[in-house]
Amino acid sequence: MTAEELYDFLSDPMLVDLVEQVKVSDDILDVIDLSENQHSDMLAWCLTPSEGHGQGDAVIKDFLIAAYDAAQGAATFDNKKFFAKWTPGRIRTSSFGSAFLTREFAIKVDAARQNGRLDLFLVDPSNKIIVAIENKAGAKLTEGQLSSYYDAVSREIGYRPVFAQYSFAFVVLDRDLDGYDEDTLAALGTKWALLDYSWLRASAKRAKHHFERNNQAVQLLLAYCQKQTAWEKPAEKILSELAAEIAIRHEGVVGQIRQLMKHKLPEWTPGTLAGCDGELLLFYHQNRQLCRHLIQARGIGAVTVRLKKALLSLEPEQLEKGRTWLAFITGELQTLMRTSDDAEWPLYVGIVREAKNNPDVSKFSVRLVWRKDHFDETCDVEGLRHHFYKKFPELRKFGGSDGRRVVMGKGLDAESAVKAAVSLVQDVEALLKTAREKRLIIRDGNELS
Repeated sequence: MTAEELYDFLSDPMLVDLVEQVKVSDDILDVIDLSENQHSDMLAWCLTPSEGHGQGDAVIKDFLIAAYDAAQGAATFDNKKFFAKWTPGRIRTSSFGSAFLTREFAIKVDAARQNGRLDLFLVDPSNKIIVAIENKAGAKLTEGQLSSYYDAVSREIGYRPVFAQYSFAFVVLDRDLDGYDEDTLAALGTKWALLDYSWLRASAKRAKHHFERNNQAVQLLLAYCQKQTAWEKPAEKILSELAAEIAIRHEGVVGQIRQLMKHKLPEWTPGTLAGCDGELLLFYHQNRQLCRHLIQARGIGAVTVRLKKALLSLEPEQLEKGRTWLAFITGELQTLMRTSDDAEWPLYVGIVREAKNNPDVSKFSVRLVWRKDHFDETCDVEGLRHHFYKKFPELRKFGGSDGRRVVMGKGLDAESAVKAAVSLVQDVEALLKTAREKRLIIRDGNELS
């Protein structure tokens, strides 16, 4: 990094805008990262009908319907019996006002009779249901742990006389579930329904409507649900775009910031603050949050530049990006969308910066995202899904879920991620061409031209 590069960076008008944009947030969840226990506390608060968020039992219904979808085609044991009885229709039309969340059940998880504790239990005495919830926010799932928890709950809680007439369900919540490959998912067994946090989108959307009607009580629930579903507020989207643009324009300086972050304060010497590196080090300590945004954006910014060069026909409305992710479609994929103003992409390619990276090297995963409820009515969605099985057999699983993310590559550098994404979209377009020949898609792609 030269002095000229540093001063070009510090005098960039976009940096001035970013400094101010970082100050916009009034959301406490933008400032702190929740631990696994804190996530469980927040989920318990959101799911409890009597809490002050004003949503009643609506979040419970969102959760149970999502669990029903996740269990379709894969449920066994108690989950199979539970969701045969508790269908989406029954869930939506029932009241769960008497339900409560507890963390008080201690269980013996192995032959040594060691104590263990599941994260949450949803208990509803009126409907006679208990849902065991294991929330793995940032921790790694293992089949052995899930099996031992299942057996312990069945043995120590299910057989208590007071719960003899209760129906039991078992649900895992894992924020990183969509990053698991098929072998990992299969290894987890079928005793538990597996959910990521995307089911909170429905709760966030409802809470947003309430907030717009001046229901201030819902603000914390809204903030939490949006945070866990990677939803970006308008101000945050502006911040992400600014950070990505600056990271691309000043790649050398942002790279040097990453290096300087390793200099711990106790290790400083009289010469640490000398020269350009010293000035940049002070800037980092005075603007830590801003610099974190720039470093996150640096990786996805490099991917964005390469992708635009690889797909010259990509239009601005066909690309969306945040600090750690981007998603794109092509004109061919765009023909699958509904024609309404609020239409969303039904099939697209995503590139996501992996959370656990080497400090000096950004790694990415490439995903194909399938959202069955957003295809245009001229598409035979189930026919298309079967048509895609040969190339993407992972789509056979979780067929009842709205969203399905198929991981096509992990641990890729920026160049490899773009190559994999371009190859993936070419495969998808080839499948769509043959799907049209089979009349699985009625609308002609030329209609959007």
